[in-house]
Formats: sequence, structure tokens, C-alpha cells
Amino acid sequence: MPSETDNPRVYNGAYGLCRDASSRLLLVRITDGLDKGLWTLPGGGIEWGEHPDDAVIRELKEETGITDVRSLQITALYSHKYLRSENFPYDSVHHIGIIYDLTLGNFDLRFEQDSSTDRCEWFTESQVRQLPLAPIVEFAVNLVWPQS
Repeated sequence: MPSETDNPRVYNGAYGLCRDASSRLLLVRITDGLDKGLWTLPGGGIEWGEHPDDAVIRELKEETGITDVRSLQITALYSHKYLRSENFPYDSVHHIGIIYDLTLGNFDLRFEQDSSTDRCEWFTESQVRQLPLAPIVEFAVNLVWPQS
């Protein structure tokens, strides 16, 4: 539970599961904070008053350059608590993520410049399972490729 010196908050985000014709998954690499160097789904925080559908499309464009989203459907809800600790010396956060399955049209990938991510790449299942992943991706990978 949060301590008396803690100011817990909720972080709401919208994230895209993007797969290509070869069933590879699109991920982006985080550039700052506690998760620096980890790979995550394209997406991020929902701004005040913004519909989550619009947030995932905005974040996808910012992080990958993709603007042609043909369809989106909510696939799952992610919930994870990061409690203040020695390893997490920040206020506790309850991260709630809406995960969308996105169908993409035509696009060329481009890397985000001077922001929260610096790379975007397609990965196969075996490649993804070798990467350092943010917790939300560990959850999402099992949606895409359930363990037997």
C-alpha cells in the first residue's frame, strides 16, 4: 500500500498491437526514465478530454510515423501497480492501459526524434522474447503468442 509520504496517482494509456503480414509485432524503444532501454507497444498517455481511440492513433503517429489506421478494436485492459520502493523511488502509480488491435494501411516507419522513444522496429516472436520488455509488453506478448 502507498505510504504516508506517497502521492499515488493513476496513469491511463492507450496502446496498439500492430502486426504485419508475417505476424511480426511492432515495438518502440523507451529513451528515458526508469524504463529507459526497454521495448514497449506504440502508445502512451491519454490527454485530458481525449478519447482513447484518438490517443492511440496520435501516439502511433508520433512514435512511428504511421497515420493510416484502417481499423482498431479494444483487445484487452492492462492493470499494473508500481508501488513506491527502493527500486521505484517515485510516487506509486496505477498504470491502466487500453490495448487495441490495429489494422494498418500503407506506411513508412520513421523514428521519433527527441522524445520518449527513439526506435521502432518489427520483431518476430522469438526476437521479442529475447528483448528487454516493459511490463505491458510482457502482458501483450501473451495476447499475440499465447504460451502453450
